[in-house]
Amino acid sequence: MRVIEQRTAVNAARIQRSTGVRPGVARAGARAAVAADPGRSGEWSPVLDTPVVPVFQAVLPNGKVLIWDSVGDDAASGYPDHSFTRVMVWNPADDTYKRVDLQGSNIFCAGFAHLPDGNILVAGGNANAELDGTVRTYVFDWQDETWTRGNDMAEERWYPSVTQMANGEDVILGGGPAIPEVYQADGAIRALPGFTGYSARVYPFMASRPDTQLGLIGPFRSAYTINTSGNGTVTATVRRDAINRDYGSFAGYDVGRTVVVGGGNITEGGATNVPTRTTVVVDSNTGLNPAITLSGPLSVPRKQLNATLLADGSVLATGGMTSAAPSGLVDLNHAVTAAERWDPATGTWTLLASASRVRQYHSTAALLPDGRVLTGGGGICDVCMETGYLEKNVEYFTPPYLYSKDGSGALAARPVISAAPAGVGVGGSFTITSAQAASVRKVALVGLGDVTHGVDQGQRYVPLRFTASGTTLTVTGPPNGGVAPPGYYMLFVIDAAGVPSVARMVQVAKGPNPLMSQVRSDTGRCVDLPASSTAPRTYLQTYDCNSTKAQALTRLPDDRSLRVLGNCLDVPSSSYVSGARIWAFTCNRTAAQTWQFGADGTIRPAARTTLCLAPVSSVQRAAVIIQTCNGGRFQKWSW
Repeated sequence: MRVIEQRTAVNAARIQRSTGVRPGVARAGARAAVAADPGRSGEWSPVLDTPVVPVFQAVLPNGKVLIWDSVGDDAASGYPDHSFTRVMVWNPADDTYKRVDLQGSNIFCAGFAHLPDGNILVAGGNANAELDGTVRTYVFDWQDETWTRGNDMAEERWYPSVTQMANGEDVILGGGPAIPEVYQADGAIRALPGFTGYSARVYPFMASRPDTQLGLIGPFRSAYTINTSGNGTVTATVRRDAINRDYGSFAGYDVGRTVVVGGGNITEGGATNVPTRTTVVVDSNTGLNPAITLSGPLSVPRKQLNATLLADGSVLATGGMTSAAPSGLVDLNHAVTAAERWDPATGTWTLLASASRVRQYHSTAALLPDGRVLTGGGGICDVCMETGYLEKNVEYFTPPYLYSKDGSGALAARPVISAAPAGVGVGGSFTITSAQAASVRKVALVGLGDVTHGVDQGQRYVPLRFTASGTTLTVTGPPNGGVAPPGYYMLFVIDAAGVPSVARMVQVAKGPNPLMSQVRSDTGRCVDLPASSTAPRTYLQTYDCNSTKAQALTRLPDDRSLRVLGNCLDVPSSSYVSGARIWAFTCNRTAAQTWQFGADGTIRPAARTTLCLAPVSSVQRAAVIIQTCNGGRFQKWSW
């Protein structure tokens, strides 16, 4: 193994002798000409060597970063033994590390995401030199810094993605098998045979939607809306754009809004075999089918980039290459080292400072609680070996927002969070104490990064409403669990100059019931969608409670709707008469879809609170209606 690992260094030395340039070091021509003032362009740190190639990064609730690669520096196909993984916990506070290697499996090319308790779920990996996947799952305990083996999946996976959902479950999708699986709160794993639309061994782009469903938005052209309750179902499909954005990147920069950038191998701007410069925004606030809009382009085409959320809600693009001709993975002759920042308000990208190292295949980047971005990695593949490309190191990027704008190069004064709760609820309120409260212009939660191959399933930006009085900010929590799945987040305040505080870590609780759960009548039966139909105008019934997707209702506190399989419980034609049947209809945020949940167990249309939801009888398949409230048991529900 030691001999194999030396091959990359030997190739790198050979290339340096013949070209005069070390592979992976940014060449002068690759660096963008930008202002030297870090208040305009940001600044890169010196490069720090690491014992592990940062191919996988997960930011932990204590601010440290879990980082792993494989069994060695060579391509995985070069090793016969895949019974362990090199892993470290990196501490950005003092640039130290602790080795926490995993024994028993190689989790190279696995998918991973946070669990509600802050631990890291890892699914799949690399079984052997033939690059077969594995069925194994593991959980890393961020407090004890130990590994535990979880339940096995039904099928082997290699290059899957894992993402958190509103009910605390994690969806495992792609990596070979066509049927997704769900890691439940109790650690059991169930299949989602209702969706078989993605099986590629390419990390899919996924996001939890405000309506608590799953959005699958890349890298392929079709975008899906998937309900993950029960055995799952596809509720909508739309074409995102005309480009297969393999090895592009994405970031959820606002509630229900995700920017997808770069990737692919196309003809664009008169050049062939290049990735795209284009950027699209996917907005899932519009209903089942997301709205797609074109945003401003990158300065150059990029593939193998990382799109990273910053503390102010903008997006940073780092690394990549401008050509896909010789290789879709590594092209040191067409490296992009300049960072770029996307402003959601204007839809434009701005060039920033250039890194000193090339970051392409197997590189990573993640936002830290102090507002910097930790970047690193690159290498561990066949073409990497051939070109001598191995970046066993990290560097930090300090964005312009952390510097003074007077041209001095000095760091800016930052707002300070002196007190904040350890946990916050969905839809409730909480307070933050800050001496700079009067100057605060934004309060936001940012999900902890889970990044590999340009895909970060953990990052999401949740701006929060607030008021200021003296040194106190009174903040309204996230509107629902679809916007902010339960777990740990970085809480930032940003002042009028755009300078963010150092984040406080807070744990967002699971949202209120019903959340993908049953609504049970006192008759003992549950609200049910016949045949799990997603067709609008499907009348509801009561049926024996069975925990299937037909009975998985979601209450969204922000608009007070009650949803099932992507549609909303609706009073047809706003006919508020006793005896009117209730159907599931396309969500439209009208009064006919607004419900009041009473402490007395009643569910009433908000526009006519003298009426109560009820089944017409206690029999199976009884129609669900509204009727004059009478305090009877048929009008009592539990959720």
